[in-house]
Amino acid sequence: MTARGRGGALGRYCATAVGVRMVDAGAGVGLLLVAAQRLDDPVTAARTGGLLVALFTLPHLAGPLLARRLDLARDPRRLLGAAYAVVAVLLAAAAWTLGRAPTPLVAALVVLAGFGGPMLTGGLSSRLADLAGAGERAQRRAQGLDATSYGVAATAGPTLVAALAGWLSPASALACLAGLGLVSAALAQTLPPVPARPVAAVPRVREVLALVIRSPPLRRVNYATMVTAGAQAGLAVVVVQLAGPYDVRPATAAVLLAASGAGNLVSSLVLSVVPLTGEPDRLTTRHVAVLAGCFGLCALAPSFGWAIAAFALMGVTTAPFVTATFAARTAYAPEGARGQVFVTLAALKISTASGGTALAGLLVGLGPHALLLLGGSAVLAAAVATVVDRRLSGAPGPDQQVGAPARLSGPA
Repeated sequence: MTARGRGGALGRYCATAVGVRMVDAGAGVGLLLVAAQRLDDPVTAARTGGLLVALFTLPHLAGPLLARRLDLARDPRRLLGAAYAVVAVLLAAAAWTLGRAPTPLVAALVVLAGFGGPMLTGGLSSRLADLAGAGERAQRRAQGLDATSYGVAATAGPTLVAALAGWLSPASALACLAGLGLVSAALAQTLPPVPARPVAAVPRVREVLALVIRSPPLRRVNYATMVTAGAQAGLAVVVVQLAGPYDVRPATAAVLLAASGAGNLVSSLVLSVVPLTGEPDRLTTRHVAVLAGCFGLCALAPSFGWAIAAFALMGVTTAPFVTATFAARTAYAPEGARGQVFVTLAALKISTASGGTALAGLLVGLGPHALLLLGGSAVLAAAVATVVDRRLSGAPGPDQQVGAPARLSGPA
């Protein structure tokens, strides 16, 4: 593939990635808004909406079971496109039936849509290495673009749904989001094809799960990502609680999350131009430690203005951490199991994030500053654990250096 052709492929990849990840990020907001409009009792609406959001997230745990099909697919584009189209249609159907049909039916539609969720995140990211070209710099630049797609989608998805819900209706907003998913499914078909892999070269699910534990660098990036995701997911609860100490309204306190998102987006854009350099395993440790310090700065911010700056800094430092984890997955995953590794780690990350939000809600009585310090302590502990783990198990060997495909220790 020529440099110009590769640039065009990356552009189409980014458009696809932003589209499907806007669907993933905006679906929960849309379901909550539809429930609030259609159900008369506010308590019932909140419970039903919250249940549906949880049911959309829960099937991500099945990601490792579905990801092997992606590695085995003769044409991964078709599988990804089919997944995006199914998620879009099912979300639109759930929006139309919510409040008009029995709740179990709506829940079933949302659960089925959730099974396609891993393909919107890790499944698509696993295809990036084949498009980016050889060389560490090209791969890191592409991973920076992928991180940017998450940052854009995390902001644009909920914003689009909220705007369309006010202009049209919540159900219409979800329908438009579903339309975006269908467009992304079509765009995925324009990505360059990749050679089919022989069945013998694609490990089974249980072997990949064992690899994530046995491979020291994959193990480290996995638990570091999980702990960090859980701590950061609790920020949604924390910022609302910070309204009291800073004497601002809860809606104003939400600016802290916006500042973090803006910092993340700007940093991701910079990394797509000036790629990270260095060994991914150590980069991950370094940026986890920096994030732990950002939690401490957020906890100690003396005023709302300083809190905005601290949360923005956390967003800035999140982007290189995410990019480092993408680089680690690409560098240390076996080529025949890249899709499974990406989806497995993404599924564990999403599950931990859900748990982090729930735990923050349970511990809200401790106060927001204590929660921030607790989250920072957990992230710092994860950083220290990666250092100890590396000293005990050694640095990645020759088969696990950047640009070399990792190998399974057992037969495929």
